[in-house]
Amino acid sequence: MSEYKLSYGKSTASVRLKGAQITSFRGADGREVIWQADPAVWAQHAPVLFPVCGSVRNDQIRIDGKYYPMTKHGFTRNPDFKLCHLGEDFIDLVLEADEETRKMYPFDFAFHVTYRLFENGYTTTFMVENLSEKVMPLCLGGHPGFNCPMAEGARFEDYVLEFEKAESGINQLAPMGGLINGSETLSEIKDGRYLTLDHALFDARDALIFAGLNSRSVKLVHSVTGHGIKFDFPKMEVLAVWSKPGANAPYVCLEPWHGMPAREQDGDDFEKKPYVTLLDPGRVYTSWFTVTVI
Repeated sequence: MSEYKLSYGKSTASVRLKGAQITSFRGADGREVIWQADPAVWAQHAPVLFPVCGSVRNDQIRIDGKYYPMTKHGFTRNPDFKLCHLGEDFIDLVLEADEETRKMYPFDFAFHVTYRLFENGYTTTFMVENLSEKVMPLCLGGHPGFNCPMAEGARFEDYVLEFEKAESGINQLAPMGGLINGSETLSEIKDGRYLTLDHALFDARDALIFAGLNSRSVKLVHSVTGHGIKFDFPKMEVLAVWSKPGANAPYVCLEPWHGMPAREQDGDDFEKKPYVTLLDPGRVYTSWFTVTVI
């Protein structure tokens, strides 16, 4: 079986082995939350990111002085994960190091992705085991796409991203989804907390990348009804917000990251990337984010 169904009360979800992506989530009201991967717009649902987040310089990373090929967001989008555990309301999938991954990332590891449902929401948990005999640098994150607008008759511009706490509004600039080459302060964020969505934001910049946030929670909600989702990322230091530029795409991705795209002024050493985790041999690193329908 390549896709599995989960349920908890009136909430339902589907998760596929390829890329360990959640492909559907519906809460008690039956509304589909997850972007349905229209191939004419963006043919993904919710990629998981490992061992890098964002772009790397010249499609390569340097570890212990040696260069390895690496693609944007890592190598977890296309392989089939293995099923570890399955229950009515949860699924645990794993990607293990093999000959192909070692060509890009010279470590033995097990990367677990677990989805667990609750009433009107779900949690995505990442667990990385370092099975090597040396320190393993890593970044990881999520890239879930959410339907926007979420309600019939609503517009993309009717939705607001509401930060839990007041923020500086500093956006890291990564033109065309490439390397970070500067920053700006977004005047569109009102009172440090409220950003009204507008396709022009993404047409001009690609992703918005907020690093070192005070907030560990945001809401994506209709400005009048308040309906939408609450998105919690307790341990993640970076939140990227993205919708495909130039497409007037009816979705938005909320991407919690341990890591960032490479910066033009930085060196190539992966171990020195911003927000990188250095995982000792035999140790486990765990992080998660939660989506709640409101």
